[in-house]
Amino acid sequence: MHQTTFPPPEQGGQPVRPMWNPVEEAHRRAELEAAAAERATPKRKRGKVVAPPPDPTVTQQIRAIAAEMPTREHKQAGEFRLVVVPRAITVTGFFLFFAYPAAFLYLNHLDHAPLINGTFEMDEFARRISAVMLIGGALCMLIGWLWWGVAAALNARHQAKWSVSPWYVPLTYLAVGGAAVLAGMAPRWLDDQAIYARACALAFGVVMFFSTLGTYRTTAEAVGSETKFWTRLIAVPWVVFAAGGVVWWFWHYLPDQAILGAYVALQLVQGVYGLWMYQAMLAFDKACAGTRQMRQDDQEFAKFFRPGR
Repeated sequence: MHQTTFPPPEQGGQPVRPMWNPVEEAHRRAELEAAAAERATPKRKRGKVVAPPPDPTVTQQIRAIAAEMPTREHKQAGEFRLVVVPRAITVTGFFLFFAYPAAFLYLNHLDHAPLINGTFEMDEFARRISAVMLIGGALCMLIGWLWWGVAAALNARHQAKWSVSPWYVPLTYLAVGGAAVLAGMAPRWLDDQAIYARACALAFGVVMFFSTLGTYRTTAEAVGSETKFWTRLIAVPWVVFAAGGVVWWFWHYLPDQAILGAYVALQLVQGVYGLWMYQAMLAFDKACAGTRQMRQDDQEFAKFFRPGR
């Protein structure tokens, strides 16, 4: 410790000011630093490490974050739960379209829609059944896709900066609906040329359909989802259109069995297309919810347990 020495008083009885010793000051500072380091270092007691007391500020922050986590997880689960119902509605519409050829063939078997010269002649009962299934399937697909498109776009914003806008599907519906209304009113202005306006409206609807699929495929790639189902949804219709054009060219020369076989093949394609649509939507939702498993991670994990050569 610091010790101060007082030299003997001089003559006259007046004390002399204490003298500063640098060696003793250095020893004192070294002892203080060693004591501070010893207090900061965890001490061992019977083989256990005694950690220093936690900082009260850090402890309060950790408790606040832990208290906030259930609320945050509940909000996140509520956001991603919105896509289950619209996805089911969309699949129901595909199921109705998938069941339509089978129902139509059953009506043909009951003689409600006999095949005459390559054309099905439907009676009133067959027309009502066909209208209910087609209109119901179209409404389910349109409503379900609109609902799912908006909800999925909102979910994708949490995973990717550049994602599809929630307004994309509603604006697409408005644009295609406006084109259909204008095409229906075209005979008032164009008379015999109205067929071209209808063809343009149909082409516009097809372009917007594939544009929507392409946009969601790009967003699916951005959020880390599988894109193969979206690619099939875009490519397969063109193959079906090409094959359908060939069949239509020889339609009047085909026997009745070949025509029925073509309807069965169309039913199978519709079913597979609906399955791909469901898988694409499900993979998109899982990627946005953060529950996907990365394929690269799975491969590295398998390589880690692989025995050495």
